[in-house]
Amino acid sequence: MSVLDNFRKNFYGKFDGAALVFSKENRFYLTGFESSDGIVLITRDKAFLLVDFRYFEIAQKKVFNYEVVLTKGPMLSVASEILKSESVNQVVIEDDYVTISLYERLKKAFCNVQISNMGDLLVVMRAIKSDEEINGIMNAQKLTDAAFLHVLSVLNENMTENDVALELDYFMRKNGAQEAAFKTIAVSGSKSSLPHGEPANIKLTKNSFLTMDFGARLDGYCADMTRTVVIGKADEEMKQIYNIVLDAQLAALAKIKAGVTGEAVDAAARNIISDKGYGNCFGHSTGHGLGIEVHEYPSYSPRFKEIIPENAVLSIEPGIYIEGKYGVRIEDIAVVKKENALNLTQSSKKLIEI
Repeated sequence: MSVLDNFRKNFYGKFDGAALVFSKENRFYLTGFESSDGIVLITRDKAFLLVDFRYFEIAQKKVFNYEVVLTKGPMLSVASEILKSESVNQVVIEDDYVTISLYERLKKAFCNVQISNMGDLLVVMRAIKSDEEINGIMNAQKLTDAAFLHVLSVLNENMTENDVALELDYFMRKNGAQEAAFKTIAVSGSKSSLPHGEPANIKLTKNSFLTMDFGARLDGYCADMTRTVVIGKADEEMKQIYNIVLDAQLAALAKIKAGVTGEAVDAAARNIISDKGYGNCFGHSTGHGLGIEVHEYPSYSPRFKEIIPENAVLSIEPGIYIEGKYGVRIEDIAVVKKENALNLTQSSKKLIEI
């Protein structure tokens, strides 16, 4: 079943009228075509992709199952005319995306059309990845793994945090990535206690941790991984903390399978860290969904009491962060399968000393 057919099946089980989709991510999900602007309009038997001159020619070649419409004026006016021609008097919009100002313009453009909200329909649909999507994420992760191997070959104590981040980004772009999936993190020494610390033009701290969190975006899909290494030699406390985090991550991975809640997977990691006395040093969730976006529904967190669906792809990334001293995080991404987790991350998780 195509994405469009599956969307219609889910949409018309809840709504009437037409779906009107604005967000870049959901337009890509539905059409497979990326553009900075556009509108997707779907009725029971027709589907339209509205684009301007910048995208019209390429969209005609790449988009199937949609009528590609060139808009020469305001897109909402063109969408309104299509609704009239199709005798549609109700539209359903992405309430998580539409701003107040856009909503006011919608009311003006669709003065005789009822406007209602789609809720989490697309969010939930996107959580369950097709085989094609899983392959896309896997390919992005293969490139990300390769970037890690590359950076290990050049890492040295004379590099700066910026050097490390740029080396990772350059390798991924040079080898096919559209871009980094998010702003690369490379922080060392006491800065490694900052889960989302930003790299700076400062030298790596010798005999301390370097945490690298990075991922490639390839053909529209994101990868994400974190590895923590030592620049120099690790002392016994560093080794102990690293192994606690690794044990926590492996426990979470072992817990993953279809039918298990996000809360349960999070607890598998969190309990190990808490039992070792570092519960207050692990303040974020154990993992998040990813795909078209690097952070998507669902999640492995204490608040996510729902079952994680089969073929969802999520990160598994517990950590320990000791304020003012250092931190450790280890992150893989894995597909939820019927009986286990399919780990897409192939990089070593042994403690590496550079």
